[in-house]
Amino acid sequence: MEKIYVYTNTNCRRRLLDAKKLQLYFRKNGYTIAEKLEDADFIIYITCAYRTEITDNNLKKIKELLKYKAELIVAGCLPVIEEDKLKKIFQGKTISTKNLDKIDTLFTNNKIKFSEITDAEAISREQYISYYEENYKLKSFPFLNEYYYRFKEFYIRYLLNEHLLVYLFPSKPEFYHVRISWGCVGNCAYCGIKKAIGPFKSKPFDECVSDFENGLKSGYKTFVITADNVGAYGIDIGLDFPTLLDKLTSIPCDYQISVQDLDPRWVVKYIDKLEPIFKKGNITSVNIALQSGSSKILKLMNRYSETEKTYDALIRLKNCNTNLSFDTHFILGFPTETHDDFLQTMEFVKKIGFDMGFIYRFSCKTGTKAETIEPKVSNDEIVKRLQYAKKLLKNDNYKVIGLVKNSFYTFYK
Repeated sequence: MEKIYVYTNTNCRRRLLDAKKLQLYFRKNGYTIAEKLEDADFIIYITCAYRTEITDNNLKKIKELLKYKAELIVAGCLPVIEEDKLKKIFQGKTISTKNLDKIDTLFTNNKIKFSEITDAEAISREQYISYYEENYKLKSFPFLNEYYYRFKEFYIRYLLNEHLLVYLFPSKPEFYHVRISWGCVGNCAYCGIKKAIGPFKSKPFDECVSDFENGLKSGYKTFVITADNVGAYGIDIGLDFPTLLDKLTSIPCDYQISVQDLDPRWVVKYIDKLEPIFKKGNITSVNIALQSGSSKILKLMNRYSETEKTYDALIRLKNCNTNLSFDTHFILGFPTETHDDFLQTMEFVKKIGFDMGFIYRFSCKTGTKAETIEPKVSNDEIVKRLQYAKKLLKNDNYKVIGLVKNSFYTFYK
């Protein structure tokens, strides 16, 4: 009986779901899931490449994995986004995120096909945190212990809107993820992911509901609704995201829902439908992918740029439920961004009063439109703005953690 080690070095929910799905696929086809790399006959490495430092980490890890006796198969986003860099160090088999079902062509004796495997799975809190433990070795440095535990607490609050006691005494130690679509309808100027994830496709409505109900039947209480473009759900099948969300939140049971990576354009478009849904109270967390508070920069990013409409819609949504955790992430240093553009972003965060979020430094990906936009903001200037953002947020009573120097910060109240 051959042994498979499915490995991923990312905190991306979709890639973690892919890893879970692959593990189930191999189990159902009679393989053993190896617990150690050295015991495996095959290593399937699911990669990510949305930022330069993530790409570099993945390429380094591939070199390490090639030292094992197992046959290495590189899957995920890296084979498409950074094809040339990968070919310099690896000439083996690859599978892109949009073509994961091609795993059937590499294991032709499998009777159960990849498409037959469920796409909703539980992911433990530890899986989110282990990425940072492995890449930044927090446990190895005692002086970082405080950051480590604060960061762990941050992730619990990020998904549950609760504190550390929830982590210590959970009814189930996992978040049950329901993926409602694949691919993206956007064309953000800085993003190379769309090449890897493919065209947009909604999961059938009844299948989404069934996935959610199966999680409830299994005893899960905390759900994450996720997709590459969650708010676009249904536009290809004559439905919309609020219709699905209304159905899920109408199922009678005790549970909490976190909605992830909701583009502001969908909040503006659907705010009249979303308000009564959020007032029900079982959506406890929503992450809004803000990216910038400057209309000029948002236009260059090729994102929704009417900031006044975004502000009005977000305030309406936030006011639906006083217990709602309202989260965001944004990018500093996009090409042509001035200090005034940067301050507009900080002011937007302050006005909305987000509960938590991420500040990322801009990472220029090869082949994206952003690569051609000039002038670029220097690395030194981006670092200065990150440090200044940290100071401004602390002045507004946020706690700010910089786990990766000069790369990103997390902040929360």
